[in-house]
Amino acid sequence: MIGRRHVFHIGGYDPIVPDTQLARFRRSLTSFQKTWNVSASAPGPAVSNEVSASWRAESAGPNWNTETSYEMLRWDDLILQDHERGMWSRLGASMVTLGDWIVTGTLFRFMRSSWKYAGFFLFPYLWVLGFALVGAGIGFAVTWLAGLHGAIAFVLGALIALAIFTGLLHRFGWRKPINHVFDDWIFSRQFVYGQRPKMDARIDQFAKAIVARAQKNDVEEIVIVGHCLGAALVMESVARALQLDPDLTRRGPTICILTVGATIPKFALHPAGEKVRAATQVVARETAILWAEYHARDDAISFYRFDPVTLKRVGRERGDGRPNIRRVQLHSMMDPASFKRHRLNFMRMHYQMVMGNDQRSQYDYCMVICGPLPFDEITAPDGGVGRFGPDGSLLTANAPALAADAVERPSSGTAVHAA
Repeated sequence: MIGRRHVFHIGGYDPIVPDTQLARFRRSLTSFQKTWNVSASAPGPAVSNEVSASWRAESAGPNWNTETSYEMLRWDDLILQDHERGMWSRLGASMVTLGDWIVTGTLFRFMRSSWKYAGFFLFPYLWVLGFALVGAGIGFAVTWLAGLHGAIAFVLGALIALAIFTGLLHRFGWRKPINHVFDDWIFSRQFVYGQRPKMDARIDQFAKAIVARAQKNDVEEIVIVGHCLGAALVMESVARALQLDPDLTRRGPTICILTVGATIPKFALHPAGEKVRAATQVVARETAILWAEYHARDDAISFYRFDPVTLKRVGRERGDGRPNIRRVQLHSMMDPASFKRHRLNFMRMHYQMVMGNDQRSQYDYCMVICGPLPFDEITAPDGGVGRFGPDGSLLTANAPALAADAVERPSSGTAVHAA
């Protein structure tokens, strides 16, 4: 049973500041309490600096108590700097990214590995194409209705089309969110070509933080969580940490990696992605590191049933630990009404993997990072199902699994928010 655990969390391309992340964490703990009939809280404020923000959480059942120190490794400031670029600069850089992904064949590798993720890549470009077609259609209609012909009709129609296009992009750029996804893809191209020195420096700081925490040796396990693009940053951070301290896994707490909604192939499938591929191989070869990756079919912003190490399609499960690939269902985690309401909200579904569940399921983010079971047990195929009684007590490993109707379920109105 784990009494003390440290969690590092590296998020994706989402500029969440510490206070917002702490508020979301607390809301997830509220769901965690209701679903598993346990107590859980994160009472203190976040202690922040440029590189990280941390707080403590305590959770308990009738026969267990676990203290979690949660540390958010930050790069939200770098994302916000990207958001400051102008509309035309963003549009131009995003078109360069599209051209690069086509010329290098990366887009076609996306299509072969995950057609849903390829659709996510194309999503903002289709919006922009739609805006251009609307502008062109209105420009043509105005000149046709005015009875104009020749050069005058062409120039006036082009100006009207440009004005409509610009207006639509201004109005809907952040609301859809087209601008944010474009910035994500621009960052990805620059990062894969080694053009983000500030991000490289931040990863070095992440690696130093991991080494320092492991050397402190005051917890039983360290869990490093990578969500979305953050999973690739975890690979690089851990690989660099192993360079800094080759004995990192041979003393002190157990090092564990949890990748969810992961997009490591986003970089690894690009011809220039050698750095990410090499880091992933380093992590995979370090057998003392426990690594579990969870795939969900309804999470379109991830590579479902695709191995981040071999870069090949896999079956439903892979259990050799490099990593253990677990296939889970989001509908088993969410309240049925909530799942139905959010099923087409791809970003909301994507974030379920770092939220508290409405229902007891084989995967529960809060149970992994705040529960008493060691990482290799809580990430086993059945997870925590059958290991906890209706009253939240920890059962022995060979205890009979709980019947589904014996598990206390929350009401359909339970509030859940992204984390």
